[in-house]
Amino acid sequence: MATKRPAKLAIGKKVQVTKLDPISGKPMTPVKMIRRSGSSGMHWVVLEEFDGTDKAIERALPIR
Repeated sequence: MATKRPAKLAIGKKVQVTKLDPISGKPMTPVKMIRRSGSSGMHWVVLEEFDGTDKAIERALPIR
């Protein structure tokens, strides 16, 4: 009879996935956006530049 091993936990192995903004070259972070019109869901944004304006929302890249 085989002995049971404890499950492996991925708690300490968090990897922050970043993508670089094609315009400014700054790191982008995935965020969940909920909008009244347009596509809602997960998008890549530059947190330092994101202020909720229409220009900032247009620069958000959808995660595919």
